Amino acid sequence: MAPLIEFRDVSKTFTSRAGTVSALASIDLEIEAGEIFAIIGHSGAGKSTLVRLINALEGVTSGTVTVDGVVISEQSEREARRIRSRIGMIFQQFNLFRSRTVFGNVAYPLKLAGWSKERQRARVAELLAFVGLTDKAWAYPDQLSGGQKQRVGIARALANNPTILLADESTSALDPETTQDVLRLLRRVNSELGLTVVVVTHEMDVVRSIADRVAVMEAGKVIEVGTVFDVFSAPRTDTTRRFVNTILRNRPDAEDVARLRKQYEGSLVSVTVDGDTAIGEVLADAVRRHDLRFEIVHGGIDTLQGRSFGSVTLALSGTAEDIEKAVARLGAVAKVEVLA
Repeated sequence: MAPLIEFRDVSKTFTSRAGTVSALASIDLEIEAGEIFAIIGHSGAGKSTLVRLINALEGVTSGTVTVDGVVISEQSEREARRIRSRIGMIFQQFNLFRSRTVFGNVAYPLKLAGWSKERQRARVAELLAFVGLTDKAWAYPDQLSGGQKQRVGIARALANNPTILLADESTSALDPETTQDVLRLLRRVNSELGLTVVVVTHEMDVVRSIADRVAVMEAGKVIEVGTVFDVFSAPRTDTTRRFVNTILRNRPDAEDVARLRKQYEGSLVSVTVDGDTAIGEVLADAVRRHDLRFEIVHGGIDTLQGRSFGSVTLALSGTAEDIEKAVARLGAVAKVEVLA
């Protein structure tokens, strides 16, 4: 089956008085129907430009963008508008009409599409119930919290029954607790309504919380793509490793090792968990069988897509023989490296 969204050798340049700027270069990317796909990168990486090509708000300089079997990059503006009506979009700054009520904001795209007032009322009521804002129907945006405003934005984006939802930095203006509320709502949009969700973000925690797969961008190029677990557990580029390290404390660097050597006696051992490994059972058994003591001195284990993942550094104390046996047993269930 063909992907729902497909980029083939896509480049995008902008021309200004200062000259020509390359925003995207030779992008090849596929997004499958029904998945939550994240695009992550620092400011200026090209991720927002990339997502604007999906709904033809920007045109390509070269290459093709195909959406649901149609090469949208080759369509007239009239045809692009028709395709765009099947693509919802939510924004970082909400983009609500301050002079319209919550009801009026959600109804706006339906009014433009020529829906009758009766159909508009029924659809808006359905959407406000879905996002949990029925009691705010007649409130104005200035009377809402940031999370409530984003819920209105999501309801409005869903008004025309789209098949794709684009979320461009949609949680960047929200506090962490509200961010998780909005991400849970986006998961419901995906699971209950069946929409393909494309999330643009610079926050790795958003990727971890919601995405099935992720593309990492740098300087207008996709430098890494894969399942969230694969990208987190085995990042192939320095940029991806830096993103991963913002939320997961992994193997200690040289400075960490030097500091830990001064603080702890015995051997320092780095243990990387990748999947359903039971290092706790191995360590408990080693303590029972031998005169061995251990302390977790760096890192931590997290859960990612239902699997354990992370790295801990242990300070092992005991005889050289007992430590060697414990390291061997740990090596049977996880990746182990003796640091000192």
